[in-house]
Amino acid sequence: MLLLRQRTSNRWDLYGKEKTIKKKKKKKKKRLSKLLLFIVIIILSYILVFKTDIFIVEGIIVEGNNKLSYEEVVKASTCNIGENIFKIDIKKGEESLNQIPYVKKSKIKRKLPDKIIIEIEERKEVAAIQYLNLVAYIDIEGYILTIEENTGNILLPEIKGLDLESVEEGSSIYQEVSMEDMEEFILYSENLDILELMKEVDVSNKDNIIIYLKDGKLVAFGPLNNVKYKLSFLNGILDDIEKKGLEVKKILFDKGENPVIVTDNR
Repeated sequence: MLLLRQRTSNRWDLYGKEKTIKKKKKKKKKRLSKLLLFIVIIILSYILVFKTDIFIVEGIIVEGNNKLSYEEVVKASTCNIGENIFKIDIKKGEESLNQIPYVKKSKIKRKLPDKIIIEIEERKEVAAIQYLNLVAYIDIEGYILTIEENTGNILLPEIKGLDLESVEEGSSIYQEVSMEDMEEFILYSENLDILELMKEVDVSNKDNIIIYLKDGKLVAFGPLNNVKYKLSFLNGILDDIEKKGLEVKKILFDKGENPVIVTDNR
């Protein structure tokens, strides 16, 4: 009786082992099937993406460019018609675009299946700086956007008297100029729409900045301190002069706490 039980137990153990082995083999086959399916999908995806014409770039769209031409932007982006859209190095293209002085920000996007969109935000020229026989055009943040020969035909406000050792496209004048509040002066003048009224800003005397307006008025601004307050005050005076139709020659901030308005040539 004991022997019979042992034989029965052995048969059940053997059956259990065989069942476990079969389960393991079945799981192994499933894993292998999944792996083969994954490999097939990868191969087919590779062929679809890189070996067919579906994702070949057929068009490049440029948005946000005014100063820069379409051709300049596309060339700097390193994107090319006829190239596989997934082989385009977006990071490299954006870094290349951002090296252009006029480009403040750039973004390159893929529009599947065959389009590239290049978005740029340009810097805007707001003033000009004389340097030797050259003129450097800067944006509101003081970045030098371009340098040209000074032909005397300058339409933007000229900033004179800056002590510059050199000028270089893409650099900032604020790295060169040790004049406090110059950046704030340009920024706030632009925000108040006063900068466009200026013909020339002479900063050679740091104790008294002289501003020549396009309509012939002279503004003795004093030193570049309390810039926001003084520019807001100047903006109010100019509005008042226009509303009242006054003939004003000079506005003097260097004569005390309150500005002096001069209506004759004294």
